[in-house]
Amino acid sequence: MAFNKDSLHVLRERTLANYLSLFKPLDKTPRHSLVSVMANIDAGLSHMLQGDLVFLSKQLFPDTAEGEYLRTHWSSTVPPLYAIAAIGKVEVSGIAGTPVPAGIVFKSASGKRYFTEKAYKISDNGRALVDVKAESAGLDSNLTEGNSLAIVSAIPSCINSNAFVTEPGILGGVDAESDEEYLARVLAALHNPVRYGKPGDYSAWAIDSSPEVSNAWEFKNFGVFGALLIQVINGNQKDGIYQVMNLAAVRDYINTVAPPIVFTVRTPSLISLNPEIQLSLQEDTMENRELAETRLKAYLQHTAKPGVKITAGSLRDAIIDGVKISELTVKLAGNSAGSIQTTILEYPVLGTITWE
Repeated sequence: MAFNKDSLHVLRERTLANYLSLFKPLDKTPRHSLVSVMANIDAGLSHMLQGDLVFLSKQLFPDTAEGEYLRTHWSSTVPPLYAIAAIGKVEVSGIAGTPVPAGIVFKSASGKRYFTEKAYKISDNGRALVDVKAESAGLDSNLTEGNSLAIVSAIPSCINSNAFVTEPGILGGVDAESDEEYLARVLAALHNPVRYGKPGDYSAWAIDSSPEVSNAWEFKNFGVFGALLIQVINGNQKDGIYQVMNLAAVRDYINTVAPPIVFTVRTPSLISLNPEIQLSLQEDTMENRELAETRLKAYLQHTAKPGVKITAGSLRDAIIDGVKISELTVKLAGNSAGSIQTTILEYPVLGTITWE
């Protein structure tokens, strides 16, 4: 609810209408009923004013403020993160030497549109790789490699109207952060108001740099020059983990706010965990299988990071509760005592679960 101040004329008309709706002068109304009418109208006005005051009081504190007011109050300290458009490469074919002008618009099967921002030329092999950008920002505009596109703008002569997405795809599109995600960053800034480059500051700056960055970690003495390594990922274990495509945006933002040190920003390789799980015969139901998978994702969301060791025993402990699931066997790398050790350049994600 937003606070709105009505004009005096509107308030007069509304109050008069309220009185007339309750007071009927042609009826035989006892005198004490007139007092009731006035009390009801005054109570309604007071209730409305108190409601506005309650609303405004909530906007003073970040954990109770609504999204619009939260961003208004804190945007100067914690810049909001808005949606980003996906970018990638598309292969266009045609007669060698034919120019591919800027402004060509492509359309996917799902109706998403992409456009070129500069001119290209068909090479001697009859193909050209062109950079494209999604017309609409957000996650929905991401396309994997191999998807077909059609030119929907004016088609230059000697160029085929069909094209396709090349490796690694049209990626990097992300939705704007939610109110809850922005509130979490505001509270983190309140708990850590002074950032000067101490441990944890660079990962916090990385998260502030782009909505594509969901989490970040710091590792000292990386490489031959002993640089600070900042690893960043996009997404979460429940909905999906993705590599961050626009590392330059993260790097540029950190350069503007951090002290001058040698650092590098990377996104880790994703290492799939493919556990083999065997529930007891009486507990092997579809509901328990879904519950086990949910618990594994929750466990990895809490513990996964580059350089972590995941054991079959830790996955088993994350699933078992002694109530719905009291007995099971979990194997990693084909062994109930198996484990997977990631490096600081790798990040573990849940892959395919094999149910035995």
